[in-house]
Amino acid sequence: MYELEILRLLYLFAPENVEVKNMVSETLERLKTTCFGYRDDGVGECFDTSLVVLRFLATVAQEETEWMVSRMENYNRHFGDKKRSWFSEWYYWLCLSEMPFDIAYPEIEKYKDEIRNRLINRSYVMNSEKDKQIHPVILCILRNLLSKYPEYEYIKVRQPYVNKRDGRLYFDMS
Repeated sequence: MYELEILRLLYLFAPENVEVKNMVSETLERLKTTCFGYRDDGVGECFDTSLVVLRFLATVAQEETEWMVSRMENYNRHFGDKKRSWFSEWYYWLCLSEMPFDIAYPEIEKYKDEIRNRLINRSYVMNSEKDKQIHPVILCILRNLLSKYPEYEYIKVRQPYVNKRDGRLYFDMS
């Protein structure tokens, strides 16, 4: 997971760098030989690692639409297999928020009403340092998912805010 995230960042900062291109190419070939990267595997850490592969592909190989779709299908096939931590779903949503809209659209559409409701009708506590770190990220993931739709493009640049009266985090959709 760390390798893919680090290489993804290198690609974001230096997509034309020959060494980065070579590392990406070699990594893509190697991922095709792994259960979490290319096969139907929802067992153990392979389920979560498959999501990291999806995020990696969305950054470095957007032309690999079938491969990305296979990772989305793997998620959908195995998410309900057992009780999973909340971050699996949120990481999946993060992946969708970074993918080309035409590929992510069917999945985002499934969650559109829930995403909208979480932005409009919910507030988030900001009591602990963990709250202050994770809740703005969560709201930005939701914002980025919804702002892919033309009717919500206007929220793309909006930031979550803390209401001074109650100290909770909100997002303004008006």
